[in-house]
Amino acid sequence: MAPHFDVNVIVVGRDKFSPEKLAQVDGSVAIMKAIFATFGPEVGTVRMYHLSSAQAGRLAIIRNYADAKTLTNLWSVKNDGIDLFVVRQITDPHFTGLSPIGADCSKNRVKGDNPRAPVVAMQELTAETGNAFAHEIGHFLGLRHCEDDPPSCAGTANDFMFASPGPFGGITAAQAAKMKTHCAVKP
Repeated sequence: MAPHFDVNVIVVGRDKFSPEKLAQVDGSVAIMKAIFATFGPEVGTVRMYHLSSAQAGRLAIIRNYADAKTLTNLWSVKNDGIDLFVVRQITDPHFTGLSPIGADCSKNRVKGDNPRAPVVAMQELTAETGNAFAHEIGHFLGLRHCEDDPPSCAGTANDFMFASPGPFGGITAAQAAKMKTHCAVKP
């Protein structure tokens, strides 16, 4: 297999997701796979997990950075896949997802403001949610926003690492090369 990473999709408050939103999670995973397939690294095994609303409590809806950090510090899947937490809503208007940039692969609790793993809110459109999945995993694997690192995004007008959310799917060879050096990517 080509360079790849595995993903643990953790649906937070799954019992509050409609059947349509659960189907959207699956569709968003497919879009994320398509984005990474262009230059790699590829998405390897995707495992689905869930936390009930009772387990997640107030963290089923993320209000701020502290909630995202708490959520990712409380739960992890004990394997080498990237934990991707999916919530119904993030109420802070400044972000639709969060992730550390160039994250540690140990899954240890983190200090500071950032969460340990990506956290993404469901969007209205599957294309937007799929892009958000890929975008936050891109951060995890070491990528910055295009606005902060223009050379890595050169040549694509619809790069998946633009700061504003949307159904963007472009990726560059430079971004792929950077991500392939991360500890979560297997050769």
